[in-house]
Amino acid sequence: MSEKNIKSPDFDQEPFDQRALVIYGGGGHGQTLIDLVLALGTFDIVGIVDDGLPAGSSVMDIEVLGGSDVLASLGAKGIRQAVNAVGGIGEIATRVKIFRTILEAGFHCPALIHPSAAIEASAQIGSGAQILPQAYIGTRTKIGFGVIVNSGAIVSHDCEIGEYAGLAPGALLAGGVIIGEGAQIGMGVTINLQVSIGSRAQIGNSAVIKRDVPAGVVVHAGQVWPSNMS
Repeated sequence: MSEKNIKSPDFDQEPFDQRALVIYGGGGHGQTLIDLVLALGTFDIVGIVDDGLPAGSSVMDIEVLGGSDVLASLGAKGIRQAVNAVGGIGEIATRVKIFRTILEAGFHCPALIHPSAAIEASAQIGSGAQILPQAYIGTRTKIGFGVIVNSGAIVSHDCEIGEYAGLAPGALLAGGVIIGEGAQIGMGVTINLQVSIGSRAQIGNSAVIKRDVPAGVVVHAGQVWPSNMS
C-alpha cells in the first residue's frame, strides 16, 4: 500500500498549511518524534491523535485532540500533514493500518530527518520515512515509504529498504543490502554485504546475518544466520 494508491477525500483541495502537523500516536515512539519535530523547527505540532488516549489530555505538553475520527475535521481546516508515531517492532500490521487511516483521510506523511543524521546527497528518502539521531544513510541508498531508521543505525551504500521496514538502534547494514517490505531489524544486528532480508522477516537483537533470509522468517536474538555457519 503506497501513498500514491490512496485517494484523498473531497477536502483535498482545501488550503494547505505547510507548517501544521499532527502526530498520530502518543506512546514512546511518538514522544521521540515530538522531540525530532521540535529539533527541526520547520513544523508546528497542532496536536496528537491517539485512539487510546482521552481527548483533552496531553503528552509532553501537547494536547490530545481525539482519535482517528477527528482527522476529517482537521483536514477540512487545512491541516494536511501527519506523522505515524506507532512503532513497527512487533506492531507492523498496526503501523500499516495507521498509515492507511492517515492517507485515506487525505493527509500527507512528510519524511522526518533529524538534524544530526548524515544523509549522502545521492540517497533517496521516501515520504513518511523517519530518520532518527546519529543515523547514517549511504551513497545511492533508497529508503522507502514509512521506513524507520532508528538512532545510530548505519545503512551503507546501495542499500534498498522497502516500505514500512524498521531498523532498530545500532543496526549495521553493509553495502548492497536489500530489506523487504515490513521487515524488522533489531538492535545491533549486523547484515553482511549484498544480503537480502525478505518481507515481514524479523531479525532479533544482535543477530549476525551472513546469507539471505526468506520472507516471514524469524531469526532469534544473538543467532548467526544460517546457523550452520561459523
